[in-house]
Amino acid sequence: MRPLLFTLTLTLAIGLSASGAIAGSVGQTLAALLQEKSELEKQHGVETLECFPFLQNIGFDEDQPPLIENCLTGARTLKAALGRLPAPAYRVIGISDRFLRTGGFHTALVPWNAPVEEMARILADTPPEAEQRRFLARIGDIKKQITLAWPIGELHCTMEISNEQCLTGYENLARAAPPATGDKVHWRQVVISHSSSPRPDPYDLALAFDDTPETMRAQLLRNLHDEWNQRRRMYEALEEKTLKPLREKLMLPNFFCPPDLSHEECAKGAENLLAASDGLADQFWGRVTLNRHNTFIEDDFNVTLRFDLPADEIVRRLAQRPDKKEATENTVLAEKLEGRTKNNPSRLRAVCDLEGLASRLCAGAFETFIAFLKKNRDYRVAPPWTDVMFIDGGRLKRVNFALNSKSRGTYIYLHAASSLEEMENILNRFRQTMDKD
Repeated sequence: MRPLLFTLTLTLAIGLSASGAIAGSVGQTLAALLQEKSELEKQHGVETLECFPFLQNIGFDEDQPPLIENCLTGARTLKAALGRLPAPAYRVIGISDRFLRTGGFHTALVPWNAPVEEMARILADTPPEAEQRRFLARIGDIKKQITLAWPIGELHCTMEISNEQCLTGYENLARAAPPATGDKVHWRQVVISHSSSPRPDPYDLALAFDDTPETMRAQLLRNLHDEWNQRRRMYEALEEKTLKPLREKLMLPNFFCPPDLSHEECAKGAENLLAASDGLADQFWGRVTLNRHNTFIEDDFNVTLRFDLPADEIVRRLAQRPDKKEATENTVLAEKLEGRTKNNPSRLRAVCDLEGLASRLCAGAFETFIAFLKKNRDYRVAPPWTDVMFIDGGRLKRVNFALNSKSRGTYIYLHAASSLEEMENILNRFRQTMDKD
């Protein structure tokens, strides 16, 4: 039986709570990165900042914190570079491993390790406003031409390609012969990107910007029903051989193979997990998602597995998840501790991240926060801050969430494995200087 989750999805982060030194480093990096984002917003109007937004080949859980460190380096360089420009007008910026101006003229990717002089020079190199208007008008005219010829609900370019590549993609698509009478187009959304790899949503179609018009036309006229039937037959073939035994051995309710993996690759991933299942039967299971590159422990129930990860490596990696007894105890403890933090004098409501946080990390975060309240009985948070949310500061997805959350104007985000000293140092930045009550 699954333990009570009290509306939280809980996850285990490998290696982040093994020692105070590691946890401290992660927590300090998260706090510094959030501070840099706040200053970029206030000083330069940067609305969205993301760490390596299009990085697909990450590896394992322990490979993420160094990337977040690199993102902090890039964010600091970015702030210095924007400070050298007379009137920067960038709204969305990704810290990446390359430079790319994309999505109009207010969005860019910048390399995390670029010298400040180089980053400033690149960001300053923007076309005059009249040229920008002409370019965007041209894009608009071509898109109108395409949507008149093709019954497409939405058409846009991803931010993985440059403005010029986006224009090339639209021009190629505009030259594709329109559908003949009786031809059906099933796609709700068409995106021009760097490749035509399948999208997570089965109704989305990706077209590579440098595809020929003929290739684009053939892609647009693909029969979705045939593809869904092929996918269904793939799962049916897997059912008797691997999925049914996995349900019996692990009580695994959901197994997902993404569209970018072939039938053979999906079968290989399922077979590897089945071969590893004897060493994993004492854990809770919710959903296993195969991936071409990465292996992540998503939470106490869900994991992402590289499809070709050998069985012995699966066991070694996933052995760090809590067993059923430990997961249940940690979840019950976290629920109990959460109750103890309610209506405390600090005026801060403590909550755990709704995604990507381990039960043990959540319980530990509440314990540290309670210790903070006992030690700092006169602490009052300054308005407009209302909540402290504990997240896993060692995961790119959750760090990017914190950087751009709609609640960041009132939420204080802390790494769940922060020490008491670290929590004090950060929360004191938000202390009300004069308590008038």
